[in-house]
Amino acid sequence: MIEGILVDHEAAENMLKCTRQYCPLEAGGLVLGLRKGLYLHVTEITGPLPWDRQSSMRFKRSPKGHRIAALRRWRKSGGKMDWIGEWHSHPGFSLSPSPIDVRNWHGIVKQRKAEMIFPISDGRETAFYLQAWGDRGKVLLRQVEKDELGTFYLTPAAIKRRLRKTGNEAPTVKLT
Repeated sequence: MIEGILVDHEAAENMLKCTRQYCPLEAGGLVLGLRKGLYLHVTEITGPLPWDRQSSMRFKRSPKGHRIAALRRWRKSGGKMDWIGEWHSHPGFSLSPSPIDVRNWHGIVKQRKAEMIFPISDGRETAFYLQAWGDRGKVLLRQVEKDELGTFYLTPAAIKRRLRKTGNEAPTVKLT
């Protein structure tokens, strides 16, 4: 089970930029990165392509260009770079997933047989959701740390385990 993710600043900023650029239409694409044991490392995203369908309430990703981009990154990385999720925007409204979003996520995870992350951006911030293989639910990952490399998110269960081990209070995050 994935316990957390590290999101490179550039990838996070690209989601926000795409959301603002295409507003009021939804935007989206693939999340690419590395699988490192109990963690996922988001290194880049793909943005909307000409074959995608966008409206103010829906983003339908066409596999055509996104698959090519993912394969190129995979080859260039020597097979290390992986498709670890899909992102989309909810410009101007809730960062919560719709029932359609959750159903689509479950289908992707069922097909891949691996945990995947599904960020939703509103143009100001991004919420990261984890969908686990064999689980119909979703887990909102909580931001716990931000440094020069990226932003680190953990599952609530992983945060509780860390707190029990260290005896510390809940982590506080001050964003500047």
